[in-house]
Amino acid sequence: MSRSALIFLALVVFAGLTLWYIWQGWHITYLSSKVIASRLERDELLAQRDRLKLEVIRAWSLENIERIAKERLGMKKVPPKTLQLPPP
Repeated sequence: MSRSALIFLALVVFAGLTLWYIWQGWHITYLSSKVIASRLERDELLAQRDRLKLEVIRAWSLENIERIAKERLGMKKVPPKTLQLPPP
């Protein structure tokens, strides 16, 4: 092989390695941004889950059930003395 062919081959290898290095850097940056976006989405979903858990706790609280029974169903609170259960 002639000297110019070796120099050309070395330049092609160098250019290839340089492009590969640049592509790797771009790919790492792209994947890092996806990781950050995923973490932000996860944090939003965790916050939403916590809000929904609190909403479920409030919905199933005795105060809320009593309020719904009074307002929507027209039920009245009966003192324990007047409540008669059938014998077992």
